[in-house]
Amino acid sequence: MKDLIVIAGAPGTGKTTISKLLAKDLNSFVFDFGILREVHLDEKWSNATKEEEQMSFENLIFILKNYKKHGYKNLILNDFQDFRVQRLPTDLAELDFIIFSLFVDNDEELKKRVKGPRDSGYKDVPSAIAWNRSLMERPAVKNEFKIDNSENDPNKALLEIIKLLDK
Repeated sequence: MKDLIVIAGAPGTGKTTISKLLAKDLNSFVFDFGILREVHLDEKWSNATKEEEQMSFENLIFILKNYKKHGYKNLILNDFQDFRVQRLPTDLAELDFIIFSLFVDNDEELKKRVKGPRDSGYKDVPSAIAWNRSLMERPAVKNEFKIDNSENDPNKALLEIIKLLDK
């Protein structure tokens, strides 16, 4: 059991779907970082500021430490920008965590997903593709596993995650 399981990736890679499936499998729950940020965001996400994002993240760290203090395990966290994922090993040093970064190895598939019906209002296809490519190309950070979700088969990705959690 981990204190925290992070599901990361660009928009359209399956974070929300896989987080919900994993929560059901582990009898846990999903804490979506976007909930803390969306108080400040308009529908197009065009008014986000670095200060508000940082404040939201600091609030999240406080909340996560409180859950740990009360003995919770396998908290599932998603909806981080990649710069934040790259800093998580430092920011979460006090927690036993693992990061699963989802990616889609096909720009057209990712475009279709971002433009399609989704939980998120995020529809910036060029930005999602750039984010996804950057994630695929950068080295993994501490405790990060990259999971290819190109086939859009959430159960396959879920099984891969569960196998890695069982190690």
